[in-house]
Amino acid sequence: MTNDAPGYVASPPTGTGTPVLLLHTWWGLNQPIKDLADRLAGDGFTVLAPDLFDGTVLTTIEDADAHGQKMDSEYERILGLVGSALDDLLADPNARGEHAAIVALSFGAWYARQVAEARPEVTALVSIYGDVFEGPEGVAYLGHFAENDEFVNSEAELQAATVRGEAHVYPGMKHWFMENDRPEYDAAATELAYTRTVEFLRQHLA
Repeated sequence: MTNDAPGYVASPPTGTGTPVLLLHTWWGLNQPIKDLADRLAGDGFTVLAPDLFDGTVLTTIEDADAHGQKMDSEYERILGLVGSALDDLLADPNARGEHAAIVALSFGAWYARQVAEARPEVTALVSIYGDVFEGPEGVAYLGHFAENDEFVNSEAELQAATVRGEAHVYPGMKHWFMENDRPEYDAAATELAYTRTVEFLRQHLA
């Protein structure tokens, strides 16, 4: 880890794994993100979840919305942090191979796409209820979306992604359905989305 891109690292029990960069929501680098990193590591990936908010963790929608708007004005700095984190991940002795995937939730999805487009090392992108409906050219893409999402509303783009077979819509779900500290959390939908994500990562990082 560099001083510019602090974060949370999770390595697989075998010691080495294919690299995955995990970008957090507007809540910050909280426990559910760390738990997801640990779970992905348990399935054979070396995971780095950078802290894009310098230690700030939000718990209410009002506070997270206000902070997120502030962060939007610092997008170039955050893009730099994501790029530095990718460098750290690929340099990690526990990261196997020269290519990485990015898994991004909500707030992190836009940054994930920008970095995936700019960095040829990124070969796969997973967007989880983020406003990203396709990957850059040459980058494999998988999207997970909630049916009743008040924050992601581009129905035409979502329909196109679904038709291409690159996205899944989870009936009855709301934004944040994969985060177990939120009232929107749904265990069954989370398991399905997680299983699909692991299968996708294994396919495109093999």
